[in-house]
Amino acid sequence: MVHPHAGETVMAGAVPTKFEITAEMVGGAYCIVRQAIAPGQLFWPHVHEVEDQIIVVLKGSLGVRVGDREWTAEAGEVVYRPHGAPHTVWNSGSEAVEMLEITSPGRFDEYFATLGHLTAAGDDAGREQLLERFGVKGVSDWVADLSARHGVKL
Repeated sequence: MVHPHAGETVMAGAVPTKFEITAEMVGGAYCIVRQAIAPGQLFWPHVHEVEDQIIVVLKGSLGVRVGDREWTAEAGEVVYRPHGAPHTVWNSGSEAVEMLEITSPGRFDEYFATLGHLTAAGDDAGREQLLERFGVKGVSDWVADLSARHGVKL
């Protein structure tokens, strides 16, 4: 059991990320983080080479794009983001969106922890190396369109 106040929280970029279940706890099978997306915030669109992800929306309305599909996921709904599929999420509402993100395999908790340390240090060069190490590539051509249509920004 994980208590509500247990687990480390880091700022992964502009996103508070709390480690609920680490890969180490479950033999590397998956990890679970809790994240809060501020109003007007757009996650950097990207694609993973290895990881599959599931999002459980806990609170609010989450804008979602996976590949060519776009929709809104409400509290209680579940979103699947397979490896190899470009994806992003955003919050165009007026209150924070809360979500659990389950990633398999579980090495992505290491990604978030490292990103948190790089964010705190303002180390942009380290971020590029981190993305390469984890096989994460940006999909920057989505940003202008999503920002204009949903009133969100990176």
